[in-house]
Amino acid sequence: MSAPESATHNPIDIDPGKCVRCDFCDWICPGDLIYHEDGNKEKLPVVMYPDECWYCGLCQSICPADAITIIFPEEMIHNKTDVVSLLGKVVK
Repeated sequence: MSAPESATHNPIDIDPGKCVRCDFCDWICPGDLIYHEDGNKEKLPVVMYPDECWYCGLCQSICPADAITIIFPEEMIHNKTDVVSLLGKVVK
């Protein structure tokens, strides 16, 4: 029996009550992670590849209805790794 797969963290929360389905988030995402069928006012945009999100916040910043929230995972918010370990040696 294999180990259960962990659920992928979805960093982009789109509020269906606020979303006006304008396609701006689809258009601006630099990773092309958000998909919305052009002109379809019935369906919400879909985050196709949540594990590839850069957490740049462009989708949130361009949203005219304030319907998008970026949700950072706990390990990014409370990072205990020192900068040198993350980025390498200190250059003087």
